[in-house]
Amino acid sequence: MTSILVRTGFAVLVLLLGPGLADLAVGSLDREAVPAERPSPGWALALQAQDPSPAMDLDEVDALAREHSPELARIRVRFEGVARAAEGVARPANPALGWDLEFLDEGGQAVWEHAVFLEKSFRLPGFRRSLLGQVDSQVRGAELERERQEGVWLAEARRGFVQVALAEAEVESLDRMESLVDRIRAAARARSAEGELSMPQLRLLEMGEYQLRALLSERLVERDRLRSEWATRMGLSEVGAFRFDPDETRGRTVLPEEDDLLAWLEDSPAARSDRQALEAARRSISVEEGRRWPEVDLLAGYRQVTPRFRGFVLGASVPLPLRDGNRAAIEEARAGERDRALTSTLQEAGDRARGLQLLEALERLDTQLDGFPPELGDPEPFFEALVALYEDGAEPLSGVLGSLTLLAETYRTWFEQLDRYYEGLFELEALIGRRLLDS
Repeated sequence: MTSILVRTGFAVLVLLLGPGLADLAVGSLDREAVPAERPSPGWALALQAQDPSPAMDLDEVDALAREHSPELARIRVRFEGVARAAEGVARPANPALGWDLEFLDEGGQAVWEHAVFLEKSFRLPGFRRSLLGQVDSQVRGAELERERQEGVWLAEARRGFVQVALAEAEVESLDRMESLVDRIRAAARARSAEGELSMPQLRLLEMGEYQLRALLSERLVERDRLRSEWATRMGLSEVGAFRFDPDETRGRTVLPEEDDLLAWLEDSPAARSDRQALEAARRSISVEEGRRWPEVDLLAGYRQVTPRFRGFVLGASVPLPLRDGNRAAIEEARAGERDRALTSTLQEAGDRARGLQLLEALERLDTQLDGFPPELGDPEPFFEALVALYEDGAEPLSGVLGSLTLLAETYRTWFEQLDRYYEGLFELEALIGRRLLDS
């Protein structure tokens, strides 16, 4: 039974001791414990201490992204391309300069004539108004879509910042854990020499130590990957220290009431973009209807028939929709408008449901996180007491490992709740297009 507890205790301890611990978990055994009401202040300080350069704060992410990120700049460039393409459709056609030369045989006598003329197509007023209205609607829709995409991208960038900060904390916690493992192993060796601990149990402790170091190596690789990916997205050549206090940041979060959330969703960038897309689809019907008589061609020029006859020529041409009144294109535009309306309805319903779901989840997580025992803000005295009891023989190894496992599970649950909280928070911010952190 003791063998099973030793094996499962260290395995679970190593696997469950996740990035939520940081300075809140096992600190250096040589320094004095610092009392803390909440766990996160110590964590934030631990993250800053890793790098002497100025620490980066969550509130700085947006400004850094707008200044350096090529991905964010690409969103703006795409908008410019869409806007210019739409404006090009409404641009007036260029005039055409023509020259015509004809030779005639009139009773055996050669007769020639030539003409120089200028030809220009003019859109009819009704079609021109419809086309300009559609272009304005498309440009406005592209601008709203750019705003929506930028909001989503910045929310993901802030989420990436938190992920990197948590990965830093995880590496810090696992690194500090080694000192505790060494101390337990030293005590176990001493007791094994006295015959109080079997050799298989000692081997299991060594395997637990190996697992811990292997996990630390894996998390180092994962941390470096997250840092590299985030730096690439942000357009930063290097990333220094992070300053992130999850509890203080959560305290600055102002969650909306349900009625406010629904009102914000109706005015979100996504909702406004959908409404503008629907308006553009409706205007396309007017444009296609106007294509029955879209424009008139006018011609004016100078004509000369042999040296004796000369004068001016005027002309006009108007399309006659006798066989095809552009009915197919009109029906296609109407079908597109109905499809856009249904898509907007579905999107609105989906956003409302998702927004309410996120709000409920955040409120529940907020309550659960508030219930985290403040005494666990600094678990180092607890660790010291456990090791001292084991060294004095007052607590068996199984009891020590069981207690550490329970504490690790508690911190792991706390970290997972924090991770889900910030993930939901940034998703909700992207959904409503508003910041919920009170800066």
